[in-house]
Amino acid sequence: MKKVHHVIAAIDFTPTCRIALREAVHRASLDSAAITAVHVMDEFLVHELKSALSTDQATIRAEWLERLKKFVADAEVGACVNAEVRIGNPFAELVEACRCCNADLLVMGAKGSKNEPHRIGVIAAKCVRKAPVDVLVVREDAQGPFKKIVACVDFSENSAKAVQCAVHIAQQDGGSLDCLHVFQSALAMSLDYGGFAPSLPANYDPESVAGWRKDLAAFLAPLTTHAGDVQITQHVKELVNIREAILDHVKEVHATLVVLGTNGKTGLREMLIGTTAEKIVQHAPCSILAVKPDGFVIAPD
Repeated sequence: MKKVHHVIAAIDFTPTCRIALREAVHRASLDSAAITAVHVMDEFLVHELKSALSTDQATIRAEWLERLKKFVADAEVGACVNAEVRIGNPFAELVEACRCCNADLLVMGAKGSKNEPHRIGVIAAKCVRKAPVDVLVVREDAQGPFKKIVACVDFSENSAKAVQCAVHIAQQDGGSLDCLHVFQSALAMSLDYGGFAPSLPANYDPESVAGWRKDLAAFLAPLTTHAGDVQITQHVKELVNIREAILDHVKEVHATLVVLGTNGKTGLREMLIGTTAEKIVQHAPCSILAVKPDGFVIAPD
């Protein structure tokens, strides 16, 4: 995996984004990359502030830039972080910030609700689907390095890129890596119609599982050649509901990061490993790194 050169940390002044900022600084420092903290102000809010305070847009932007710099300083990240305040649509401005900085990683905090604590915020979800750079969504309880990483493998070119990213992070953080492939037999796919079927016990087709294990080992061999001391474990499971199989494995091994490749056409609304990857993003109880394919363009809704 190539090193990152510029990291964008999206800041909305919440406790979650403070943790995301620290993770962004950590990732940037490991690769000697530049880092910029970006806060996007809604145009309507700016308009209301101009009217209420009898001031102009430049003054408001300057005041919020000072708040952003103070936020970064209070986070005590111990690094030189550039700060930028933009005005406009949050998603569009974050994408533009990535473009202007030639960034290759966007780091965001995940904001869940009391009823759905693992569901990520609307803007973060949109960036995972559509931003043309890799997106790391950091959970509020994510502290310290990623010690247990799960990479989802579907044998595609982009899942190979995801594995390489996972190996790189495991090397940097001193973590271990599970490479997981979940497959469905023809019977399993028919039972999973509509995504409503519960998971069935694994390994009820030992011959197929053995074949997939061989294929997985061959797929991973060139990707893990330079993994060094990283402990890499290969897992093949045959379950009816792939979404639940991945989430079950993540919970079972207490993963701190899931790395998955996104589709190059319409983001995560397409199929990944035979299922909807967006559900994995929304419900995984840990941080998520969504790896975009080379040449990815902003996906339509």
